[in-house]
Amino acid sequence: MLRRCRALLVVMAVTVLAACNAPLQSPFLGQTRYLCCNLHYDKTTITDVNYQVGTLVPLGTPVTITDVRQKSVTFEPQGQPPITLVLKYGRKQTTMDALFSRLFLTTDPRRGLARVPAKTRALIEVGDIANGMTKDEVVMALGYPPAHRTPSIDGAVWQYWQDRWHQFSVYFDGDRVTRFTPRGPAPAVPN
Repeated sequence: MLRRCRALLVVMAVTVLAACNAPLQSPFLGQTRYLCCNLHYDKTTITDVNYQVGTLVPLGTPVTITDVRQKSVTFEPQGQPPITLVLKYGRKQTTMDALFSRLFLTTDPRRGLARVPAKTRALIEVGDIANGMTKDEVVMALGYPPAHRTPSIDGAVWQYWQDRWHQFSVYFDGDRVTRFTPRGPAPAVPN
């Protein structure tokens, strides 16, 4: 009897866990959107931290939404493999809908780059920042800061991760970058 109860509890737990991230009937399925900002990936499953290493998927890249769940979205960036973004660390500070709305835009953000000075535009395109950049320009270059470390982008300090071990900060006076801490060392390139 005890064995049956344990087996039933295991089945119930697996069912509940599976339902927590079950596919949703989303109006976004099959839609093409544009990335708000540069994203990086080493593996095809990434988190809301957006480590600043790996293959760069440039801002404005058209993406097709292929799967929407409560805590994740799978999208196919043009010219890249399908990527699944999981809302893992900031789930207490934001929702999947809010993250989705920030990252996947209906209009190409590269249109706004025409007003940006050439030097700043070049930094954004390679995912780098400099003093004097605006918050919008930092978002385009690095993505949104992880919500669990920077709950509001209205703040004067944004926290980012270079990789799993190295964090860096970007400091603002109003809307402009005044300084930023050095990023961690570049990851070793395998031979």
